Amino acid sequence: MAPERPSFPLSLVVERGVFKPANAVTLSRGLLIAPIFALLWAGLPTAALALYVLAAATDLLDGWLARRFKQSSEYGAQLDAVIDNLFAVAILGFLALAYPELIVRLWPAAALLFGGPILYLGLSWLMTRRLMMFHVWSAKLGALLLFCLWPAIALTGWQGWLWLSAAVVGLSRLEQLILIGRGGRDLNAGHGFVRIAEPPR
Repeated sequence: MAPERPSFPLSLVVERGVFKPANAVTLSRGLLIAPIFALLWAGLPTAALALYVLAAATDLLDGWLARRFKQSSEYGAQLDAVIDNLFAVAILGFLALAYPELIVRLWPAAALLFGGPILYLGLSWLMTRRLMMFHVWSAKLGALLLFCLWPAIALTGWQGWLWLSAAVVGLSRLEQLILIGRGGRDLNAGHGFVRIAEPPR
């Protein structure tokens, strides 16, 4: 007899009657968004940045926990993707509060960095009737740059990080559109220029 499915919100961290710490860590990343905003609004940017670094680090921890306890699952991967996208949108808000003049002055880079992925998801849906989120290396590099963007600007003072991140993310989405256009549907493809296997006849 299958175990009874727990009620929400417990169902987010329990699968088939087993508690999944990786899912709990993933959810904590989403739950930390509000406190980070609160600290920024309170005029405590250093504390906000410290909490942000902790939240961003959970993106590494949840994957390690899933592998460590052999609890990787499609649901966990989808939950991670949803929280990552929510956190990515929140990063724009964090930067707008921490560096309002930067976002205004470099608005084309900000538009590409944060609007590009949204445009890509819309195009991927039109092309495949699915939200295709490929795990190509350019996407992983873009996510790393995006999550490190605020700390990198704070530590180095170099505002070019915004353009660098925008360029990598924009090219990654273009690569994924090329992959879709060539018939690619393997979300774990190494990159968008791999040989697309022909379907069996």
